[in-house]
Formats: sequence, C-alpha cells, structure tokens
Amino acid sequence: MRITYTGVGLFWIWLFVNAFTLSAQEKLELSGKIRVLEPVEMRLENIKGEVLQKTVVKNNSPFSLQACKIEPDVYLICFGETKQPIYLTNTQVTIKGFYNCRDVKSSSLNFTGIDIYYELLKWLPKEEFSQDKTIDPEIKGKLKGNMYSALAYISDMSTYESNKLLLDCMSEEALKTTSGKWLKHRTDSLYHYSIGAPAYDFTFQDAQGKKVSLSDFRGKLVLVDFWASWCGPCRHEMKNLLPLYNELKGDDLEFISISLDSKEENWRKMLEEEKLPWVMLWDEEGFVIGNEPNKIQRAYGFYSIPFIVLIDKEGRLLAKDLRGERVKEEILKARANK
Repeated sequence: MRITYTGVGLFWIWLFVNAFTLSAQEKLELSGKIRVLEPVEMRLENIKGEVLQKTVVKNNSPFSLQACKIEPDVYLICFGETKQPIYLTNTQVTIKGFYNCRDVKSSSLNFTGIDIYYELLKWLPKEEFSQDKTIDPEIKGKLKGNMYSALAYISDMSTYESNKLLLDCMSEEALKTTSGKWLKHRTDSLYHYSIGAPAYDFTFQDAQGKKVSLSDFRGKLVLVDFWASWCGPCRHEMKNLLPLYNELKGDDLEFISISLDSKEENWRKMLEEEKLPWVMLWDEEGFVIGNEPNKIQRAYGFYSIPFIVLIDKEGRLLAKDLRGERVKEEILKARANK
C-alpha cells in the first residue's frame, strides 16, 4: 500500500492500495529517505504527547528510528511541527518523498506499511470541515479492537452521538488501550458538555490571588475564553475580543479569560503585556494534551485551544467553540432572546 500526503492535518491523500494484511512482525520499524530543505527532527509520539523515538532527517540521507515493540494504536509521526496521526502496528513502515518545513502544504510524503490506517480512512466522516462530523452507523462490527477509538481520534469528531457510537463498538479490553481511554474521556466530557446543560462551576484565582467562581456572575451572560500564553491563535483571538468587549460591554455581560499556562509567571507576564480589562483567571493544572485532559478540559469537553463558550444568565451553556464573527452573533442573539 502506498499513501501520499501533502499539507497538514490529514493532508491531501492519494491512495495506491495492495491487499489488506496484518504483519506478524514483533516490532515497529520506521525508516526511509526523503528530500528536505534543511535538517528536520522526526519523532514518533503517542497521543499523550510522549516522545517514543526521535531522529534528525537530513536531505536524501537514509534515516531510521530504533525498532521498538508497540501496542497497536494511533500514534503521531512528526516532522518538525507537523503531526500526522496514523494507526501503527508492529510492522515495517517506510517513508519517502519531500518535506518542506518552510511551506508544509507543498510537502509530499509516501508511506508504505500502514494498511490498517487505510482501512480506517474508508470510514472517515464526509464532512471534513464541519464542526458536527458524523460517523456512518453501519460501522458497527466492521472494525476490530481499538480501531474504533483510533478512528475517533483521527477524524476529530465533536458530537457526543458519533463518539458514543464508536465507544459502544469497543470491547472492555480495547477500552484499556491508550486511544480507548482517550475516547472514554472524550465521550464522557461531551455527555456533560452539551448545549442547554448546566455549565461547570469553576473556581480559579485572579491576579490578586482572589478566588473567583462562575457562579459569582449568575444573572449575567458570561463569555469564557480558554487560552495559554504559548498559543499563538489564542493571543490572536484575544486581541479580536478587545474591540468586541468595548462595543458590547454592559451590566448584563461579563468576559472571563482562563489561562491554561502550566507556569504562573508566564500567565502574569501576558497580563502585563496585554492589559486586558476583563476578568483574568489562572488554572494551575495547565493544558493537557492526550487521553487524560485536566479537570476543566473534561468539564467543558475541549482538547485544543483557543476555546470559547457563552453561558446564559441561569448558568446554562448557550454556545461553544466560538471564533471570529460567531462570538458577536451569539452574544447579540442571547440578548435578543432575553
């Protein structure tokens, strides 16, 4: 089987497929030779963000990661900052092609030895760019073990129904795997985090060390922005919120930004740099990548930032995963429906 990727995320995919086979090999062997403009670090990571193997890839020079025995599951093959989730087994995987660290979209990488990953691609949701991707209910019984949870991770579906469908297809044994645990956490979070449900009543400290809770603002619309100082898109979105705050501020509306920085000093440095006029809080747990997100991530069901939600005057979730113009639209809609 030969797969060609270009760009980021799932890349653009051209598939040349041999028969579906399972390897009896006892270890994963990952090697190849690719063209690069400059040396780039290649890593094999699990979905918890742990680096299992790494090497430096040089132009047209053979490379290989040390053979290691893995649990068949979804892993991340990383070139620099580009991360591609792929289902891997204890087999030989070869990578050829071209990687452009300056323009990732122009990259083209050919993978062989990932047959099970191809099997999963056939079940990817057709709504590639939709916030509400759905899975084909006919999938039940068509895959094996943690291939269901791997599919959930690769497709990044945000609906409770689709994640629960895949979760229900899994055996108790499959749920013990890394992606199985991840899917259980994700599904549980989505169940509690649905439009109209009571929003989790968090309590965090502000810059003066005072404890502030969501319930302190009952009777107001509350916009909650989850971010971190190291997250470029978060800082960009926060700058977009400032003119919106100045335009819409009033006694019926409160903005709250919750930092997920792991270090308090990074949060405080950003406070000095941005000097934003609304409530600024810090969650000392920090942002967690992988199958065991922190408490606030589980409560609100998010796995990436920035993440913005709108909460009504009774403390119920009105809208989630807001960006750009949708932030203003949802606030105005909520005010119109008061």
